[in-house]
Amino acid sequence: MHNPFLVANRIYMRRLEKEDLEGNYFQWLNDQTITKWMRHGVFPNSCESMNAFYENLSGSKTDIVLAIVLKEQDRHIGNIGLHSINYVFRSADIGIILGETDCWGKGYAAEAFSAIADYSFKRLNLNRIAAGVVDENIGSIRALEKTGYKKEGILRQAYFCDGQYHDCVNLSLLHSDWLAGRAHESI
Repeated sequence: MHNPFLVANRIYMRRLEKEDLEGNYFQWLNDQTITKWMRHGVFPNSCESMNAFYENLSGSKTDIVLAIVLKEQDRHIGNIGLHSINYVFRSADIGIILGETDCWGKGYAAEAFSAIADYSFKRLNLNRIAAGVVDENIGSIRALEKTGYKKEGILRQAYFCDGQYHDCVNLSLLHSDWLAGRAHESI
């Protein structure tokens, strides 16, 4: 493992590094299959925008983005981030990209969601993590629900892709729900 920050069963998460921008990450963000359900996938990505993103992220106290790496191969397969962290309301938004399509549907997203929830509640003292997912992105919804996220509501026709409007599902995980889920698992 190379500079692990959070460690899960099959994956670990580390700080996003400058070298990651030049690797697969750049290509993931320009692949319409991978970014189809992401709001940021509408416009082509550039080296300049990636570098600006990285520089802004480096000094941010309200955004944390970690590389998701397979332990076995030490392979960078995606990123997970806490965004708009509010230390007064003790809340944040969460986002994930699994860029390596051969890793889809294998439970890596749920592992990453679980590890970052543990960090969010135990270290950052957050109370609420929120996610917004396009209704057609069934894999992300399942991974969030597997981690304990609950559906809160629907934003009707809030996303446009492939000539159609899609609903967005709002989900959240509360610290109290997380604790209850952990207590239930240990029984």
